[in-house]
Amino acid sequence: MSPADHLSAERLCEAAEAALRAAADVAEYTGGPWPYPADLMGSPLQPDWLSEFTKFEIEAASEFLVRMGLIEPRSGSRAAE
Repeated sequence: MSPADHLSAERLCEAAEAALRAAADVAEYTGGPWPYPADLMGSPLQPDWLSEFTKFEIEAASEFLVRMGLIEPRSGSRAAE
């Protein structure tokens, strides 16, 4: 991991909070299951507030949320498909 790939704990927590909010909001909007937050990046369903974060940050936050047991690991389907 290079220094550019490092997230501070504060930034990781901010990204994780945004990722959880995005997954919950998209699930409520679609009536479907919670999507994997990183799959929302660049998709038509991406909430505006995720644009404050890079794809790397939301990927890291998503992996963190999986390790915490708060979301399911990425499935074979993607939100943008």
